[in-house]
Amino acid sequence: MHRWSTATYSDEPVALESAMMKDHYTFGDNDAAADRLALLARAFEPSSARLLESVTTSAAARAIDLGCGPGFTTVLMHRTLGARETWGLDASERLIARARSRFGAGLTFATHDVTSSPFPVAHVDAFYARYLLTHLAAPRGVLNACALAARTGARFAIEENCSLESIEPLFIEYYRRVSRMHAHYGQDMYVGERLARLAEGTPWKVERFERTRITLDGRVMARLHAINVRTWRNDPFAASAFSAADIDAMTSDLDEVAAGSRAAPEVTCVMGQLVLAFA
Repeated sequence: MHRWSTATYSDEPVALESAMMKDHYTFGDNDAAADRLALLARAFEPSSARLLESVTTSAAARAIDLGCGPGFTTVLMHRTLGARETWGLDASERLIARARSRFGAGLTFATHDVTSSPFPVAHVDAFYARYLLTHLAAPRGVLNACALAARTGARFAIEENCSLESIEPLFIEYYRRVSRMHAHYGQDMYVGERLARLAEGTPWKVERFERTRITLDGRVMARLHAINVRTWRNDPFAASAFSAADIDAMTSDLDEVAAGSRAAPEVTCVMGQLVLAFA
């Protein structure tokens, strides 16, 4: 029997003032968020590696990982594509500092809003973004900004959720709440379904789009989700929409699954994987 409620939170708009002036990262910007991104990187690395291995660029000299966080995807991109120069860009100074500390020897990291141009690097052969567009109210802006930094023949690989599927009520309710948070901030938790359409009106052309089903361990997902729920007390929307008791109860239930003291089935992520070409 779950201890959190499915009906105690409000869908009424919350006055955010300056919080709505820029894109809002709902999962936090702190050490816990960085740890969560490390777990996420391990869970999705096999699928992401296959996508990057399929990207055809002619002797990529320069590559950029957009929204690189603490650098794990930047390392994966560099290792897979073998570019002579690989950059990681992220708006978070905290996460960039972590990336530099851990991976700075052979990679270049810079604090930069990837929706804004010019980038600190130009003539780029390959771009990559995973779970970036879902956090942006105007995701097409990234495609336009990248186009200004792209070399002719460049490729852009993007990964975003089309859906997250589970028969576990705890996970179902968690995804419902996260979706509401994204929507409140003008974002789309399942932007993967419309990735190809985002290229319309930009200099990028769709090379291919596919939906890839990824099976994820329930304990791993519970650990990821619990880290996120712990940030909700400090989120303007979540703190108003969800009761403190509900947040604590959901955190406790997720912790039990993560620890293995409570069973939970696997989660299926249907990942939209898009490859764009720049002519």
